[in-house]
Amino acid sequence: MSTKKNAARVAVQAEPCQKQPDLPSADQAMLTAVAHVQHTLEHLIRARLDDKEWDDKDVDVDFTVDLALAHIRLLRADLPLDRSTFENRWFMAGAAVNLGAQTFSRRDSLYYRRLTTTQRQFEVLVQMVEFVDEEVRYGV
Repeated sequence: MSTKKNAARVAVQAEPCQKQPDLPSADQAMLTAVAHVQHTLEHLIRARLDDKEWDDKDVDVDFTVDLALAHIRLLRADLPLDRSTFENRWFMAGAAVNLGAQTFSRRDSLYYRRLTTTQRQFEVLVQMVEFVDEEVRYGV
């Protein structure tokens, strides 16, 4: 009985066998965030095209999403950037999505849910870039 307890204690105190993988670089984090949001915006545009209940009164929302996608594509083409410039351009694209979500008329639609999900991605992914950049600069 005592050997089982000792064996468990030794197993708990053992060092991990494998080295933890390194975090991505700040440039890699920026590219990942931009690529993911670009993918999401492209899917959002396709969802709009498939929306049978789309009304022309929401045409401005359609244009804000197109504008955000254009900004994201330009941002992706200009990477790598310093974090300040990245965040400025990122928030500019995100602002277009925010305006679209605020003015969209059908709050109970699948499109609106996808639009607000895209808003949250803009909020979360920029925090991920900030986290990675600070971890790389200042260590764990």
